[in-house]
Amino acid sequence: MGKKLRKKSFHKSIKKDFAFYIILYIFSSLLLGFICSQLFLYGQKQIRKKYYDEYKKKIEYIEEKPSVAYHYYDDNDVKIEVHYAFDIFTLFTPPDKIKSNILGIASGVVYPLSFIVCLSLISILFYKKILQKPLDLLGIATDKIADNNLDFEIHYNRPDEFGRLCQSFEKMRSALRNNHLELWRQIEERRRLNAAFAHDLRTPLTVLKGQSDILIKYTPELSEEKIIETAKMMQRHIARLENYVNTMNTLQRLEDIEIQRQPIDMGHFIKQLRETGACICADKRFVFQKTQYPSLSFGKEALCSVQIALDVPIILQVYENLLSNAVRYAEEQVTVSTQIIDNNFHITVSDDGAGFSAQDLCEATRPFYKAAGRPDQEHFGIGLNICKVLCEKHGGFLKLENKNGAAVTAAFQIE
Repeated sequence: MGKKLRKKSFHKSIKKDFAFYIILYIFSSLLLGFICSQLFLYGQKQIRKKYYDEYKKKIEYIEEKPSVAYHYYDDNDVKIEVHYAFDIFTLFTPPDKIKSNILGIASGVVYPLSFIVCLSLISILFYKKILQKPLDLLGIATDKIADNNLDFEIHYNRPDEFGRLCQSFEKMRSALRNNHLELWRQIEERRRLNAAFAHDLRTPLTVLKGQSDILIKYTPELSEEKIIETAKMMQRHIARLENYVNTMNTLQRLEDIEIQRQPIDMGHFIKQLRETGACICADKRFVFQKTQYPSLSFGKEALCSVQIALDVPIILQVYENLLSNAVRYAEEQVTVSTQIIDNNFHITVSDDGAGFSAQDLCEATRPFYKAAGRPDQEHFGIGLNICKVLCEKHGGFLKLENKNGAAVTAAFQIE
């Protein structure tokens, strides 16, 4: 996976976090207001103290209030003493008056200002600690998804509302990624099927073209039996094409092909393999080796009466693919042999060409593989992969080897 977006915290709930920050806000506002208020009052007291120290001898306290006593003599020469309240502020110099006024006003408005300042600071702290991390993660994730980049993960290990939101977002991202991968797989599979369809249409069409050319050129010289035999072969290939087209129209994956084994006459099937090979390998020397079947209890003369259960269309599809490859790479000769070993029907197609390279032996059955330096640049590189899939669907296998050239053995399980 790509780079992990990871943030960790230990809070449990945004509601609890919010309540905690509200309490912190109130407490800090009151504390800040109280401290600032006391500082301002202390400043005022310091200014007043300077003047009290200077005039304290003139000040008397009546009923615990500072006052100043003045005396005078009336007309009868009687001494009269007068006390009046003393306001030390009247003694302040203009600068001290300004300072004292400012400190007095500040001590009155410090609490509202403290609440405003603390609200701003607590809001920033709440955003930084609680909101910023998940919002940044979700913002980055959104940008990546907008850029069609789903190769990342969202990890936000907080069991709160934002944690659940990030988990839901991660589920959505994972679902989108899986959907994209599935869509890509379907596109690739459809491409593979289309390539297989185009590839496998060639051989039946080649056979039909060859047989039609024979009928056109040599009909006057051919016997009625040969004409009927050629027409039947063409009819079989036309039926195969129809069946193949119908199958491909409904098929979503090559691996979804269902094997339908039917009892067949061994002799008739071997003859069909020989005729198909001779037709496809018309430009090469074709050798169909006579092979005994020791695992079957019948004599040579009874071969036509023996029945085995195989999916003939599937086997012919594999067989024709192998023949097409052999013709493409053979120098002069293509050889086919059949065997029954361990309840598997084997078809081996070999040619006298250059054979497989070490890389070919390892990778030739991969989809769309094309060997470097091969002349068949129009070849889709799909044939051997189709053969491998079909052999395995039929309970068998596909084996590649070199025996004086390339040799490919296709095995199909018999029922």
